[in-house]
Amino acid sequence: MALRSLITLILLSSFSLFAQAEGVRFALVKTSETETLDAFTVAGGKWTEKVKVNHTAVLIQHHAATLLFDTGLGRQVDRQFKEEMPWWDKPLMQYGAVTPARDQLDRAGIRVDRILLSHAHWDHASALADFAEVPVWAPYEEIEFSEIATPPAILPSQFAHRVKWHPFEFQPEPFMGFDRSLDLFGDRSLVLVPLDGHTPGSTGLFLTLEDGRRFFFTGDASWRLEGFTGPKDKFWLSSRLVDNDRAGTHAQLRKVHELLKATPGLTLIPAHDAQVQDRLGYYPRWIQ
Repeated sequence: MALRSLITLILLSSFSLFAQAEGVRFALVKTSETETLDAFTVAGGKWTEKVKVNHTAVLIQHHAATLLFDTGLGRQVDRQFKEEMPWWDKPLMQYGAVTPARDQLDRAGIRVDRILLSHAHWDHASALADFAEVPVWAPYEEIEFSEIATPPAILPSQFAHRVKWHPFEFQPEPFMGFDRSLDLFGDRSLVLVPLDGHTPGSTGLFLTLEDGRRFFFTGDASWRLEGFTGPKDKFWLSSRLVDNDRAGTHAQLRKVHELLKATPGLTLIPAHDAQVQDRLGYYPRWIQ
């Protein structure tokens, strides 16, 4: 897509935004952190340096509902990981001490109305069983992926409690350079877009605050902001392990790279980039 056309679509999608995006705020709920080699997370990274990696859920309060975008690591993850993760993948998939999102939210009396998944990989859907009563929104393609994928992509017991799936389809409504989107509440404050590549139904979320600040939660299209600003793929071995469609994932990197060039005020939040997330802070700190 030509840059001029991309800018036009962005301007159209932003029309009347400030009058519409009301009553929304979010907080990053950190459930775990660890360190890994910089080189393992992004092409051209350094083998002599380590970077911090987070497992985070995004708590969103809209005047119409309270949502989670992904779940982070849950109460059962240690057992799930020990029993179901192949031994040869365990060294690459390590995580730190876990503070489940459900525990953090229960202490504050916060009830979640729905869960949105960026994708169904084990570290993003780990805590679904902690919220067994909550409907889980995902594209049809991602629900099917969760049913046929095997470890290390998913850990089957994470879906054994008969997830209350709420399948959805993207609509032919352009938004921020994407040809299709799903406006969750009709006010453009929370808009889902397809980011397929990493998994067949990977999904991104645009969140716009009342003052016009806009955030883009990009799941695992890239683990690091550097992947989009470069753009840079994941390290080749990492990509072979985790990207369902490597060419498709690369295409999404290029698209978001062009989007960043066209909208310099946009804040990207990759799911595992602790450096980006540290700047925003963590629950109970709210961004509003």
